[in-house]
Amino acid sequence: MRAVIVGWVLASRERGGVKRLVGIAAGVAVGVALLLLVIAAYQALGDRSARSTWPLDSAFKTGQIADLEFGDDTVWVAPSGMLGAPGDFYDGEAITRVSIAATANSTVAVPGVERAPQPGEYYASPALAELIDAAPADELGDRFGTRIGIIGPDALLGPDSMLAIVGTEAAVVEPMLGASLHADLSGVRFPTPAYAMIAIIGGVAVLFPVVVLISIVTKLGQAARTERFSTIRLIGASPRLVAVLAALEAVAPAIVGALVGVGLFFAVRPLAALVEIEGSRFFVSDLAVPSWVMIVAALGTAALAGIVAFVTALRTGLGPLGGSREQHERPARWLSLVPLMLGAIVIATPAVVTSSGLDVRVPDITILVGFVLVTTGLVLAGPWLAATVSGFGARRANGAAGVIAMRRIARHPRATFRSVSGLVLAVFVVTVFAVGTTTEIVDEVADVPATELVRAETLVANVAVDADPAAQEAGLARVAEIPGVERIVRVGWYEGENTSLGGESEPAGASHPEETPAGVDGELLDGGFVLSGEDARALGLDPGTAEWLWLEQPYFSPFAIGRDVYTAAMTEAAAATATPTLVAVLTDDRPGSLERARTAITTSGLTLAGLPATRVESTDAGATRFARQYVSLAWIGILIATLISAISLSVSTVAGMIDRRRQLGLLRLSGMPAATLRRMIVVETALPLAAVFLLTIGLGFLTAWAVVVALSGGDRGVTLPDASYLGLIGICLGLAAAAILVVFRSVRSELPLAATRFE
Repeated sequence: MRAVIVGWVLASRERGGVKRLVGIAAGVAVGVALLLLVIAAYQALGDRSARSTWPLDSAFKTGQIADLEFGDDTVWVAPSGMLGAPGDFYDGEAITRVSIAATANSTVAVPGVERAPQPGEYYASPALAELIDAAPADELGDRFGTRIGIIGPDALLGPDSMLAIVGTEAAVVEPMLGASLHADLSGVRFPTPAYAMIAIIGGVAVLFPVVVLISIVTKLGQAARTERFSTIRLIGASPRLVAVLAALEAVAPAIVGALVGVGLFFAVRPLAALVEIEGSRFFVSDLAVPSWVMIVAALGTAALAGIVAFVTALRTGLGPLGGSREQHERPARWLSLVPLMLGAIVIATPAVVTSSGLDVRVPDITILVGFVLVTTGLVLAGPWLAATVSGFGARRANGAAGVIAMRRIARHPRATFRSVSGLVLAVFVVTVFAVGTTTEIVDEVADVPATELVRAETLVANVAVDADPAAQEAGLARVAEIPGVERIVRVGWYEGENTSLGGESEPAGASHPEETPAGVDGELLDGGFVLSGEDARALGLDPGTAEWLWLEQPYFSPFAIGRDVYTAAMTEAAAATATPTLVAVLTDDRPGSLERARTAITTSGLTLAGLPATRVESTDAGATRFARQYVSLAWIGILIATLISAISLSVSTVAGMIDRRRQLGLLRLSGMPAATLRRMIVVETALPLAAVFLLTIGLGFLTAWAVVVALSGGDRGVTLPDASYLGLIGICLGLAAAAILVVFRSVRSELPLAATRFE
């Protein structure tokens, strides 16, 4: 106990001792706060998904009963604007509309509302209610009916969610795309196990730099501690007692830092909730962590700091004399490459099996294990690679700075690589995220002529196949009376069976196409759309003299096909066999005309299979909601990893220079110019990074490819990232340069005084 008290006294009187303890506490605080934020974000993603996926059918649910009947204990639900399907829109704002058909005595609980709405009633989210109140009724509010309440947070993605729960008749909901019968309305935390695994991998990728930061700050002032502990050994303390003292000294500031980190987590939660994912912020309550997790994170971090200090002190082998001298490291061995190579094999195996088409089931957990091995292997293999490269470089170095730097890296590969390990992990994480996001390409609106795709501003709605023709015509007549509606185009679907052509097929506007669709020269046409010649002319096509026109299916899709759409003249008898499928509404360019037409289509009595949307809006909904969500999160992960790496690099490099004050001071006293000393520092920082730089990028590409291919079942791939990736790598290298500049300033301020006092 006497030795412990003496040790704390020495610590309090050590030059910079208080600053060192404060630095450890501050670093641990930042690390714990980030650790809790990552855990909270993972939890929040699942909670948001569960709150927003309750209207979906059984595609993402298990145990769904297929033979339900409509009654008091079931409801018909048809969601729009979810999973990439076009939904409702107003002035470019996407609105999720959930149509519900329930009996008056329905016992099915609808999330976020008191009871299921009846026909003509609706609930709105707070953000949508505000928008409806500010917009003209005939442009937005009339689409839904009479508002009877506000949707609670239990059914909302976030505070900015645009959601309407609209009551209607069962006969209206049943024909809608994605409609299904439910006995229970509950969401799923993740749409598939693959997305859950992606979230876990993303969290692990961000946590590794956080762990590196915590491990670095717990070793601040290691040389100063070694010198002080040698003094304690001199007065009779045993090596184990010294190790216990080292652990206690590390645990105390770590506990304080961990507690501050918990407080910092609560302080930054409101700011973190402002991050917008999938068009909505988080509720602050989403970013919650269970109390037991906070306790484990705080105490675990403090315990880890103590264990590291205890083991380090025992392995150092402090004696009563010469403790301040430089300690030799155990040489790095090639066996440290084994985890890295094993990880690369493990993570690539599922993707290779999937790509080869083998009927072999590889568990998704294999990908996570491989990812952890690769990430850990980079940190373990780095010292050996740095030592190997420095050995070659030392034999070819010309100047004193290069020789000294190379020899120190060879003698202390772990210490030198530790300073850049955070940056190495950042480059790896940035590469994985940047390459992984290339699998989700958000398609831009195709700027093409009307002979290739329907005009971008045309409203197109799917109509129900079995609807009453007279009722449909009456509904279209009401739409035609709306101010701003110029023309209604009726489009049918032709199956292509037992009907011959009335003319030859050719691309619209082209007299000699390079290829023609099946059905030319008297053969049967493939399935396609049918419309009158006048309607085709209104859309911008050239039907010539044809009274009825066949055109291929891609015309009403949102994606460019790179050529004019194929058309063919049809006989009236052939056109009569087409099934009414689409309604295209052309409006003028006056303000409000498009939204009034959309409202009229929705409320005219037409039996719709899908809500009206323009090609611009359909393109915007072309990518799935969940994929876009994880693309956004990837960029947030990139930002966090980069910032953490900058802090880690600065702290570790400055700490290393302070710990080597004696050696560097002696070099200055022996006559080494300051410029040579700076060049030596640059080499010591740059070479360990350069030794693994290309390997890190390559492994990042491999990991991203393996994760995307394996978890998508081979349906997705990756491509080379755009120029933004090079910019991110440039930022990482720029942060390294900034850290070196910080070290230069530290060297100028610390070395002369320290060296003079030592001698």
